[in-house]
Amino acid sequence: MIKLNTEVDLEVFRRYAGLSLPRHVSYPMPTWWQKLDATEVDALIQECRYANPPNALSLYLHIPFCEHLCKFCACTKVILRKSARDTGSHVESYNDALITEIERLAEEVGADRPLRQIHWGGGTPTYLEDDQIERIHRTIEKAFRIEPDAEIAMEIDPRTVSPARLKRLKDLGFNRVSLGVQDFNEQVQTHVRRVQPFEMVRDTVQACRECGFDSVNFDLIYGLPYQTVETIRDTVERSISLSPDRVAYYHYAQIPEKIATQRGMDYTKLPNSEIKLEMFLTGKRLFEEAGYEFIGLDHFAKASEMLGQAIEDGTIQRNFQGMTTGGGLDLIGVGASSISHLAGLGFLQNRREVEDYIGCINRSETAVHRGKRLTADDLVRQGVLNQLYCLGEIRPTDIETKFGIVFCDYFAREIGIMDELKDDGLVTLEDNGVIRATPNLGRVLLRNVAAVFDAYLNVEAYRVGEKNYFSANA
Repeated sequence: MIKLNTEVDLEVFRRYAGLSLPRHVSYPMPTWWQKLDATEVDALIQECRYANPPNALSLYLHIPFCEHLCKFCACTKVILRKSARDTGSHVESYNDALITEIERLAEEVGADRPLRQIHWGGGTPTYLEDDQIERIHRTIEKAFRIEPDAEIAMEIDPRTVSPARLKRLKDLGFNRVSLGVQDFNEQVQTHVRRVQPFEMVRDTVQACRECGFDSVNFDLIYGLPYQTVETIRDTVERSISLSPDRVAYYHYAQIPEKIATQRGMDYTKLPNSEIKLEMFLTGKRLFEEAGYEFIGLDHFAKASEMLGQAIEDGTIQRNFQGMTTGGGLDLIGVGASSISHLAGLGFLQNRREVEDYIGCINRSETAVHRGKRLTADDLVRQGVLNQLYCLGEIRPTDIETKFGIVFCDYFAREIGIMDELKDDGLVTLEDNGVIRATPNLGRVLLRNVAAVFDAYLNVEAYRVGEKNYFSANA
């Protein structure tokens, strides 16, 4: 057993760490969304379009195709070998539907509204051929009014790009890329079926720099089978040597009952919660020593990077892309499983199955199958949780100004529980009312702090008996 070299109270950590808690990539989480009919969907979109004034737009495109299966992946995906006979027609059918949805949504939400962000996710967007990517991108250019300084980002797989492909993306207008790195250890890569040597990633980063991309992001995962504190330290140090502008440092969630691909994992080689704690703190220390700013639950960024700047201008937010810029924009999702977040109004999610999605679009029906109209209470709590996850603290004065409430009255119950979290070392309660997660334990257990403000969870167990139960009210 590794000896933990941290300032964390392990007894407190053990009491809190085993809970099954939401990651709050939205509030409320999708568990609480409902099926919506076409009338309800149209009403939300119309309210979004005719808001006074309407928000600027952010566009998310989901490309579900991958050539290889990564065991850890929880994303909506379709595994298609490029050698498969029907790959071309299947992918083109999806692309046709995607283009139709883009054109249709541009008319519905208002093509005259400025488009300030475009993000391609997956799956593996670079599974598509260059001409397919360009066809979709040109559709967006025609359908929307893209701002000259818009952030245009794509998730790329180092195994599916070349310097020539990267240059073509840059020439199209893409200015930010995100690399799925995950881990540099050969044994870990082989087990999770994501083999990409350090040299491959290094060469891809160098090509990105030579093309002139504004920002290069790495996605890393800790807590996978066969990872140790030593291998994580090596992965983080190698990552730092490549100087990414932004890093998402995700904790692996093992839920094989929900994610079939994870059933092939060797459960006997999963690190326990205390080793994962040491992995997280090791990564946090190394990134901060290298000059990265710790943002929210699991992101690090250089101060000059867009995410670092978003903290300063107040536009940072947490959504289904993780910690990101673009607060205050209406996020419009296209493609299978994609999610729209209409600021101040609600969420809409498309059908997950690719064939169902294509069928809806081809029949001129809405692809949305569920969502949530936000209540006034949802909006207040959404604002609180966004502050906590993005800034590591809650600023009552800002919440009071924005929502017209008296914070200490509105959240009297939650503040009482904060007193208990303070005693356990998860938060500090400042004289000006600010609730701040402590640098190590509070940040590690940030979801435990956030859960107190989630009205869809039962937190009364904090007041009676043990402090380690959150149960859904369903």
